[in-house]
Amino acid sequence: MPREGVTIYDLLISCPGDVTGYLQLIKEAVDNFNKLYGSLNNIQVSIKHWSTDSFPESGDKPQELLNKQIVRECDAAVAIFWTRFGTATDNYGSGTEEEIEEMLSADKQVFMYFLEAPIIPSNIDIKQYEKVQEFKERYKDRGIFFIVNDESDFQRLFTNHLSLYFLKLISEKETYQNKNIKPFVTIRDKNTLSDENVLPKQFSLLESKFINEKQSRINEYIDELNSTVISEESGILEDKTKQLIIHSKEDANVDFLYKMADPVVISDEFKDTINNFAKENQIKLHENFWYLGNLRKDKFQVKIPFGNSSPSYIGSDREKKRFSKLNKLYWEIISYKEYIEYFTYIDNIKFVELIVSNLGKTYDEDIDVKLMVPKGCLLKHNNLLYPGENIIEEIQEIELDELLFKIEESDSVDAYSYFQIIPSNIERININPSLTYITKPSYEDQKYNYKNSLEHIFIYKNFTNSEFDILRFGIEYLKHNSSMAFPSILMFENVPQTIEYEITSKYIPDVVKGKIHLKID
Repeated sequence: MPREGVTIYDLLISCPGDVTGYLQLIKEAVDNFNKLYGSLNNIQVSIKHWSTDSFPESGDKPQELLNKQIVRECDAAVAIFWTRFGTATDNYGSGTEEEIEEMLSADKQVFMYFLEAPIIPSNIDIKQYEKVQEFKERYKDRGIFFIVNDESDFQRLFTNHLSLYFLKLISEKETYQNKNIKPFVTIRDKNTLSDENVLPKQFSLLESKFINEKQSRINEYIDELNSTVISEESGILEDKTKQLIIHSKEDANVDFLYKMADPVVISDEFKDTINNFAKENQIKLHENFWYLGNLRKDKFQVKIPFGNSSPSYIGSDREKKRFSKLNKLYWEIISYKEYIEYFTYIDNIKFVELIVSNLGKTYDEDIDVKLMVPKGCLLKHNNLLYPGENIIEEIQEIELDELLFKIEESDSVDAYSYFQIIPSNIERININPSLTYITKPSYEDQKYNYKNSLEHIFIYKNFTNSEFDILRFGIEYLKHNSSMAFPSILMFENVPQTIEYEITSKYIPDVVKGKIHLKID
């Protein structure tokens, strides 16, 4: 029961024997809560477990003795079930079930979770597992349990539930004592809902479906070209046939142009690009892979006004088609290599996803967040590598920058929705008002537009002093028991041990100061 002085709430851990590994996660979550909120609110959550808090006693049934010594004195309980239900007592299917019913009958809080992690089938006691499923079925309509998939999932949910429940008690206590409801604004990690031991994340774009599909498309091009080679014999035959079919003036003109045209020669750089890809991916090219028959390049092609004209080729449809496919293959590989270079760079960036949480009992407004990152640690968006010139346009079309750098909305976190009004930048392309023809934007223009799109994501006000890079942004409104993501992820050149922050708002009279602790590999 709550005691005098510092208010201590006893939390009972009630779990069958197959989830003992989760006890440490419960202890870590409780320790983090006590560090973050306990000292500020003069409370403490204390863990109780039969293995450490019971003592030998006679005079009653073992479970009833535990109920008297520990269970009935606790203020809340946490229970986890996986495949085992536990040993039956006189009145219930297991000791854990009896402890849960004791708590619920006294109108006390029970945090209950059912674990759906993989397990070796031979390790399952079917009867025990069936009891777990029957128990879950009985409670499914009471809304008091959650399904978790693994340790990370459990830690995230339990940390959030623990914080919300006990902060609600704190808020109710303050309301009763002070008749003054206040917001409670803090910064936490989106994934663990904690500011302790935040583990920076990394992307894995090189393992994505997107890059695999790019490589598969190249492989398909090579397979097709390998299966449709032009033999040297067929090339000679086509050339002889061409010489025998000159019956008209038009045919004679074609023959004249053909004789005057230069043979198409594939450059060494072109060949090396394709050969190197094939070698890296252990693909064998046909011995006639590069043979184009008698394809020639027209010297007398017509120039297109106001633009670059494409070369014209003289040869059979088969020869032209093969050369066109080789060109497509070359540029697919060039683009693929640029994606590999860009994705490798992005995958090496470490970042965190932070949120602003209002854990109080009322809304808050005009929230100003100031983040202080030690000098030399923050990777700023204007220092990011630009995508290559052959992929930058596609990257902007699919809005990859938003997918990478914005923080996604979830069922418990709102996406950031208060953006600065930034004047739109017109693409810097060359337009002659007297002409309808528009040239394709240069790489410099595309980089300019890409940088402009990043400016709309990383909207922080940036400052610096001798110790810190300082980021500031605002939130107009944040309702109680809700969270809003930062405008973007925070990226690091070097991961700092801590990030300091200050929060001011309309309904919190004092400046809220805190630290985010990051794990460093």
